[in-house]
Amino acid sequence: MNSRLALLRTARGLLLGAALATCACGGAAEEPANVSVVIDTTATHQTLVGFGAAVAYQPSLLSDRTDDIYQVLFVDSGLDILRLGNWYQNQDSADTTPSTPFTDSAQVQIVKNAAAARGSRPPKILMSAWSPPAYLKSNGVTRPPRGLDATATPGTLIRNGDGYAYSDYADWWVRSLQAYAAQGVAPDYISIQNEPDFYTRGWETCLWGPNEGAAMEGIATAGYGQALDAVYHAIQASTLTSRPSIVGPETTGFLDHVVQKYMDGLDPGQLGAIAHHLYGTTEDNPNPDWFNGPMSAIGKAAAAAGLPTFMTEYSPKAPTMFDTAWLINNALTLENVSAYVWWELIWSPMPPTGLVTIESADPSSPYTINDTYYALKHFARWTDPGWVRVDTTSSLSAVRASAFVSPDGSSLTLVLLNTSAQDHWIAVNPGPFTSASLAVYRSSGASERTASVALESDGSLLLPSRSIATMTYTP
Repeated sequence: MNSRLALLRTARGLLLGAALATCACGGAAEEPANVSVVIDTTATHQTLVGFGAAVAYQPSLLSDRTDDIYQVLFVDSGLDILRLGNWYQNQDSADTTPSTPFTDSAQVQIVKNAAAARGSRPPKILMSAWSPPAYLKSNGVTRPPRGLDATATPGTLIRNGDGYAYSDYADWWVRSLQAYAAQGVAPDYISIQNEPDFYTRGWETCLWGPNEGAAMEGIATAGYGQALDAVYHAIQASTLTSRPSIVGPETTGFLDHVVQKYMDGLDPGQLGAIAHHLYGTTEDNPNPDWFNGPMSAIGKAAAAAGLPTFMTEYSPKAPTMFDTAWLINNALTLENVSAYVWWELIWSPMPPTGLVTIESADPSSPYTINDTYYALKHFARWTDPGWVRVDTTSSLSAVRASAFVSPDGSSLTLVLLNTSAQDHWIAVNPGPFTSASLAVYRSSGASERTASVALESDGSLLLPSRSIATMTYTP
């Protein structure tokens, strides 16, 4: 036990003998005090698809490694989803044709290694396209060549005769899925376009409007809804053994009701989930509660459409463990997301924003587990796809909670976060839920990371300021 936690326990012994201010959501005293969290397993919400991260860029950092890193990334973390890029015939920025051969060996190897680490069970695969191949782009490139003049023209889908080449794009998607399947990679979910509302010269993009002909970045764009319709029907008519579900529109964020605008231009029956990212704020590292209003709005829109929601990419410029966990909690409890996918599973040292930093593509180079890894682990390691979120009530608004029950009802996981500047002791009431075993894993301060900890003698849990704890109730 570190000295700070020992001092807190001593202070608590003195405080318990004094009159404490009542902690309640409407203006509670911010001093160390008992906080109650009640779980109601009879009030159910969304079913989890899982938690994950992406290897769409810099996969060569990971693909050739044979050390324990796959155990760290795909077993110890508990991550369920691996997001890939669809790099069929578009890894070269130009000069490709419909006969260009498959070249995406790095991502394929990562999927195979991940499956081996998981006992021959691959993670769920979400595959997003960053751009059609150059031969289907109006500007003839997936991204402008580096160093090209800043006046480079943004691109959308090419026109074919009197209209946009939606059928050609759908055919490319089917051929790409067949090519990946031949390599042993069969996506569970696809997104036909990563961030259709965004253009940059820095990487591959393609603009698709919420309706056909919408003006974006100075060009008229193909319609996202028309592309979705073409891809959906092409997949259904294909000979694919495994037909993925489509998620979308996967916009950069949800400011200015952009998700709703794209949803208005498509057939929601062709989607398996509403997907979006969390970018677009004016701050590099916004307070997690800044997103609350838009999250609630998307959650309501998804419920009205009868669809789950996926948050499929986010990574601020300087992420912290606690704020990442806080944001995940809000997405789960306000938007009711079924999937939360971080951006960089692995990344190079600059910037160190991946869950794991890998020094170089040398397979023997060192790697570092970053704090954001533990933020996702608190949710992912002790839940699985198919678990259902249930109600929680905290007597102090600064203590956030989310709880999940296994499909057979035998196991319960509770994740707690203390957003307060004060430390608190938490008393958990699981209601009628009974279990034979209880374990607690906590992350706090500069060094405690998903460490197994014991409850206090009275059964309460010490939750220091800006700390995370996961409690598991098992048979």
